[in-house]
Amino acid sequence: MNHEMNLGAEQQEVLAQADIAAMKAHTYADATDSHARLAGILWPLLHGLGAPAGGRALAFGADPQIILTGDPSRPEPRDADGFPVYDRWQGTLTGPRPQTTGNAFPITRYPLDLATSRTFDVAVASMPHNDVRLRSREARAMRHHQFHIQASEALTGLVPGGHAVFLVNHSVLDFPDPGRWARLAGMADFLGAVRLPSNALRAAPACDAPVDVLVLRRRPSPHPDPDLRFPGVQWSPQDGLHESTYFTEHPERVLGTRQVGTDYWGMKQLAVHDPDLTWPRRLKSAFGEISHQHDMHRPSASGASPASPAPTLRRGTPRPQYEQPGPEL
Repeated sequence: MNHEMNLGAEQQEVLAQADIAAMKAHTYADATDSHARLAGILWPLLHGLGAPAGGRALAFGADPQIILTGDPSRPEPRDADGFPVYDRWQGTLTGPRPQTTGNAFPITRYPLDLATSRTFDVAVASMPHNDVRLRSREARAMRHHQFHIQASEALTGLVPGGHAVFLVNHSVLDFPDPGRWARLAGMADFLGAVRLPSNALRAAPACDAPVDVLVLRRRPSPHPDPDLRFPGVQWSPQDGLHESTYFTEHPERVLGTRQVGTDYWGMKQLAVHDPDLTWPRRLKSAFGEISHQHDMHRPSASGASPASPAPTLRRGTPRPQYEQPGPEL
């Protein structure tokens, strides 16, 4: 018994060292061009959802100044140890041509004092280590913990009806913690998501985990919309993995060919391949659909809000009767 426990501890130590190496590779991998390309796609989405010209935008996480401006030549200032000097940047939403924001400037490297600061109309973030495969239990739990803290703080700082776009590791949707989702679901509506292919942000081999783009709206009232609940998960016996029900119902929003393999440690891992680099064009299309579906300022012909299209199930992927329940919040 003790021998088995020691083997488990030794394996976790090996996985922890692998995680440290992967996060170090991530730190030195460049994503400036990818974040600049994404900025040119994100801001039209946010304006299409109703973000007002002249409004305030908050950016944090990786390359926040580049995400705000769309300019890859404006990297983050860093200290002597290579860490960003500022954690959060803000800008003003532009007018007729909403490709970028203007006047990006740092706020502070410390958490916002939400009791005294003005609220924001939109928030965007490329969450830390979002394209890294973390294998130790502790590292995975810490990444989820950090995401929920940062997402909750950003949503708290939004005006009612304000929008947030978060780039997160696919495990946030594929392995959600119902208790943590409950807090976000109490603040925001889930408008949709798009899954980027492996290496979409960084070309480094260690940065090949799929990244999801989550689109959320700070709820304008305390009453949740039953059609905008955070998605659950289901178990795929064929792949031996959990997967978000959102992507089984919207397979077209996985921007590449899905593949499941086994890594060096015998752990299942998901990859999304897009060798022809079609994902930027497909992302624009997916964002256009989300914007059209959820723009509160665009009435339908009858004057009512546009109806949500019926979800489509992926062919050849029936839901098993022993489907694992997800946090249907």
